[in-house]
Amino acid sequence: MNKTTFNAKDIAIAALLTALAILIPMLMPFKIVLEPIFSATFASHVPGILAMFVGPFAVIGTAIGSAVGFIFCGLGPWVAARAFLHMVFGLIGYQLIKKKYNIFLVVLATGLIHAVSEMLVGLISLPFVVTPARGALFYIVVSIGCGTFIHHCIDFAVSLVILGALKSARLISGTVNYKSLKQ
Repeated sequence: MNKTTFNAKDIAIAALLTALAILIPMLMPFKIVLEPIFSATFASHVPGILAMFVGPFAVIGTAIGSAVGFIFCGLGPWVAARAFLHMVFGLIGYQLIKKKYNIFLVVLATGLIHAVSEMLVGLISLPFVVTPARGALFYIVVSIGCGTFIHHCIDFAVSLVILGALKSARLISGTVNYKSLKQ
């Protein structure tokens, strides 16, 4: 039987990342909001991306925390649903990192998964929100899809800088593959 173990350090890091995932949407002054579905809050993906280097427990906690944070800051259920789906790209990213895939491939794959999952929330929300009918698909593809992918890549770059500091402080272990496609 495969037994999963948690150590105190990983639980503490997961809790701190989850707390940040709740606080960033509420406190970050740098936001782009295009009602009713799209928002881009600077660094809102950073806790979830860093969680991919900790474990699935941390990924799930930060996704839930991010959704809670967006609900608390009043951006509505559709933005919170998009934040909750960070769990999908986070768990896949965790597996790719665990298998030592090239970090740039991880950024690309998780960014595309992230953008597609958020576009799906946009499509599902169409009957429930007021958007111009002629521009709805354009809004979903350009604002949500492309906007999410660009936001994801920027936040991933910020995360890699923070990850370097966390590794230097020996708070997060493991290696990041910058060279080959897979080691």
